[in-house]
Amino acid sequence: MLLGNVEVSRVVEFHGAFGTTDVLFPSVPGELWRRHESWLAPDFLNAETGEWLSSVQTWVLRSAGRTVLVDTGLGHGKAPEFGAPDEHGDDLLGRLAATGVRPDEVDLVINTHLHDDHVGWNTRFVDGEWVPTFPHAQYLISRADFDF
Repeated sequence: MLLGNVEVSRVVEFHGAFGTTDVLFPSVPGELWRRHESWLAPDFLNAETGEWLSSVQTWVLRSAGRTVLVDTGLGHGKAPEFGAPDEHGDDLLGRLAATGVRPDEVDLVINTHLHDDHVGWNTRFVDGEWVPTFPHAQYLISRADFDF
């Protein structure tokens, strides 16, 4: 998709159940989910199981010869804290390659916030150590998250 002179691509790493609403949103009463079931189900809520359905994706922006990634997903060899299935997508690099993105060509990574479903692929496990996935990229992280 083009937005002005920026090409935008969505690269999905995971789509499915993250966990049940009572675990993910413990302060939201079950009655509230039932009241909004008509528009939440089936795309965002499995009404029978109470599972919250969502996606983890990386947004690829290309413009003026630069490649920018917005959020980098769950990550290689990392167990997400929110309970997504193990098949959460160890193939993000393959999916990025399918859109023409090579890790060494990424110029900028924007992390919207520091949370494991947004920063996971910033590093990957290679030969017994964690290394930058996008070795030539500059990383942008909010000051509040960085300080925390």
